[in-house]
Amino acid sequence: MFVKFLKFLIALALLPLVAGEIWTLIDLGRAAVPVGQWRAAWFVSFGAGFISWVLIFIFLPRTMWLYVLGHEFTHALAAMISGGKVSAFKVTSKGGHIMTDRVNWWIALSPYFVPIYALIWIGLWLTVDFYYPLREWQPILYFGLGLFWSFHLTFTFSMMHLRQTDLSGEGYIFSGVIILLMNLLAVLVLLSVLAHDMSLAGNIFLHHTGQCYSWTGNEIMRGAAWGQNAWRTHHI
Repeated sequence: MFVKFLKFLIALALLPLVAGEIWTLIDLGRAAVPVGQWRAAWFVSFGAGFISWVLIFIFLPRTMWLYVLGHEFTHALAAMISGGKVSAFKVTSKGGHIMTDRVNWWIALSPYFVPIYALIWIGLWLTVDFYYPLREWQPILYFGLGLFWSFHLTFTFSMMHLRQTDLSGEGYIFSGVIILLMNLLAVLVLLSVLAHDMSLAGNIFLHHTGQCYSWTGNEIMRGAAWGQNAWRTHHI
């Protein structure tokens, strides 16, 4: 119980960071319009891939087995990265599980913010590109990134329910904040890399995050002062 309460407090402390990420994405979107980033080849290709999967997800039978495979593989990979051993690995179209000798929030929640198929796609592309330059085919890279990122987000959203043991085990509020925080961070990094402007996004992010924490601190102090005055008034 104490651990979950501690995670709840951590989640609250991370909320201004989430707000900073959202604020940064909004500002980056506004900055992209004047310079025509929305018309750039990478954005068009990425957007086409993203929308393509959304349409597939809505109108065609869902590839649950493929999602579960990626989900459980990410669990297993996170466990091995954490120094754990995976003793069982099961995947079916109705669900799956792994057995490992180590459990923590990173292992439990990683499938919800690690776009594993997008990472595999990038890895395959870089491997082929090392031997056979694929510069002329980069729109396909961006299309695939959009497709697999959309795959990750749509299934992640559909799996966010109260019966999900990955979430209940870590606490729903903590899990939700971590998943949102990490997914927003991944989107920020991806868009910054594709737009070739990491410094702009980094500076905006640091500035807005500082503002969010400053505002939060001020509001906490105001609330504490109000509570103290109310207590004094009540006891006079």
